[in-house]
Amino acid sequence: MMRTRWILGGLIVAAVDLSTAGRARAEAPAPAEAPAVDERTARGRAAFLLGVQRSKDAQWGEALAAFEEAAAARDAPIVQYNIGFCERALGRYVAARRTFRRVLASTEGLAAAQIDDARAFVAELDQLVVRVAVTLDPPGTPLTVDGRALRLATDDGTRVFVTLPGSEERAAAPVEKSFTVELDPGVHLFRAARPGRQDAFVQKTYRPGEKAMLDLHLDILPARVAVRAEPAQALVRVDGREAGLTPIDLERPPGKYRIEVVRDGFETYAATLDLHAGQRADLTAKLIPVRPSVLKTWWFWTGAAAVVTGGVVLTYALTRPEPDYNGGSLNWVAEPASIRW
Repeated sequence: MMRTRWILGGLIVAAVDLSTAGRARAEAPAPAEAPAVDERTARGRAAFLLGVQRSKDAQWGEALAAFEEAAAARDAPIVQYNIGFCERALGRYVAARRTFRRVLASTEGLAAAQIDDARAFVAELDQLVVRVAVTLDPPGTPLTVDGRALRLATDDGTRVFVTLPGSEERAAAPVEKSFTVELDPGVHLFRAARPGRQDAFVQKTYRPGEKAMLDLHLDILPARVAVRAEPAQALVRVDGREAGLTPIDLERPPGKYRIEVVRDGFETYAATLDLHAGQRADLTAKLIPVRPSVLKTWWFWTGAAAVVTGGVVLTYALTRPEPDYNGGSLNWVAEPASIRW
C-alpha cells in the first residue's frame, strides 16, 4: 500500500510538472511573439490533467480513458507510464506489462525514479501473468478467448499469444498445434470452432502467476440422414445391414454409403450418398409397386396348357409314319376316304 501511494504521488507530480512547464518558461525571457499552443496539444493536456484527477479519486477506468485520449492527441513516455499504471490498478496485467516495456524502450522525459519503477513493474507483472500451454487439434483452428481473437506478441522475443484489443501487433491465429497464451488472472472462456467439427467450449479460472495446460480437441461431426418412404414402414439397409423401418434418422461418420429401401410388393429403392462431416441430408424413397410377371398369371398358364396339348396332337399328326396296308389273303385293301375341311 505504501508503494502504491508513493507511485501515485510520483504520477501526480509528473502531471503537475507537465502542467506548470508552460509557466516556468513564461517567466524566462521570451521572444517578442510566443508561439500559440495548437489545439491538439491543448486537447491532450486537458485530457492528461483529467486523468490525473481521476487517478487521485482511484477512478482507474475513467483515468485510463483520459490518458488514452491524451496519448491519441499528443503521446509521450510520461503518458504511457500513467496508462500502464492504470492498467495495473485495473488488474490488466498483460496490457500493463506491455505498456511498461514500451515505456522502457523510450524513456525521454522520464525521471530516473520513474524508469526504475517501470522496470520494477515489469518484473512484478511477469510474476502475475497467467501462462496457458494450449494444445489444439486440429492445428490452425480459429480460437477465441473471452470472445476476442488471439494476437501474436513478441515484446520480449518469445512467441506468445494474447488477447489485447487494439494491439499494434497484427492479429494472427496460431497455426501450430501447441502454443502459449498469456492471460490476466480470473475466469476465461476458450472457444475453438471449425466447420465439420464439434465446437470446443472450455471455461477456466486461473490464479495470478499460474502456469496451466489446456487440451482442445474438436471431434469430427457425424453426418445425419433422414430417410422417409412412400408408403412408410419400409425396411432400410445401409451397406447391406438392416438399420430399421422408415421413417428413420441415421447418423454415420463422413463417407460413402449405399442405402436401400425395401418393402414387399414394391421394387427396391437404392441410392449412394457421399456424406460430409456435419452434413444433414433428407432422402425420400417413392416406392413403385411390382408388376406381376406374365409367366405367373393363371390365365397365361391355362391358355398355355391348351396350346401345348394341341401342339402335341399336331406334332404327332405331322410326324406319325405312313401305314403299311396289307390286303390279306384276298388282297383287299381299304384306303382311307379323303377328308374335306
